[in-house]
Amino acid sequence: MANVDSSIQSHYGSDGLTQRILAALEDAGTDLSNPTAETFFLADQLHGGGLKSTEFQAELAGVASDTRVLDAGCGIGGAARFLADHFGCDVDAIDLVEEFVDAAKQLTALCGLDAKIRYRQGSVTDLPYPDQSFDLVWSQNVTMNIEDKPRMFAEVHRVLAPGGRFTLSHAVEGSAGGPYFPLPWAREPHYSFLGTEEMFLGMLEVAGFNIAELRYEGGAAGTSAMPPPAISAVMGPDFPERAENVRRSAQDGRIKGLLLVAERPA
Repeated sequence: MANVDSSIQSHYGSDGLTQRILAALEDAGTDLSNPTAETFFLADQLHGGGLKSTEFQAELAGVASDTRVLDAGCGIGGAARFLADHFGCDVDAIDLVEEFVDAAKQLTALCGLDAKIRYRQGSVTDLPYPDQSFDLVWSQNVTMNIEDKPRMFAEVHRVLAPGGRFTLSHAVEGSAGGPYFPLPWAREPHYSFLGTEEMFLGMLEVAGFNIAELRYEGGAAGTSAMPPPAISAVMGPDFPERAENVRRSAQDGRIKGLLLVAERPA
């Protein structure tokens, strides 16, 4: 597990992240004089489908202004800022990668949402929150890097209030063999953990969840179009190649994207 965590941190983490993001946005013609959450959408929606995927997932999950949200695997805070800005809800957010957490804090302060969002570094398999703290746990393309999914799902179940929801996107194995590497979440197979759809849904059910909504989404697994150049400022210059490998893997039946909402029974 320690070796996997180290690989994940090396995969995503890099110095000077906030400065690179701001420079890439400025190069794209973005006005940075009075930033809002929307200012950063070209760089902070790191999952496939971009902002449209985030908007659809929020609609599917039934987010409201009084929803207490945990963003489990928050990256640089794109979804957390969208939820706080668009709905006005309070958000706690956690990510394994320290550089992501630092950038998330800095970008959130720049757009004036730091009173609505609390970030911390940590693991989604050992959540540092009390029981029944949240109405919604949100996760976008995080579980592909989680080896011990039963432990993560048990932790999510613990921190959800009865009747709470867990919404997540995940890529599962297809029927035509393994995906093409490198991928957005892993350049090498040893820290990519997909599993079959049956295994994935079964682990959620064993953890005590009921599946309320299940959609099959190309965007949940990767990208249907070339990502904005600013994404490469976060994910590295080889990101277009890795995004193309997702498209090829999905097209060839090697991966399938899931988008779902699971419920903790009341």
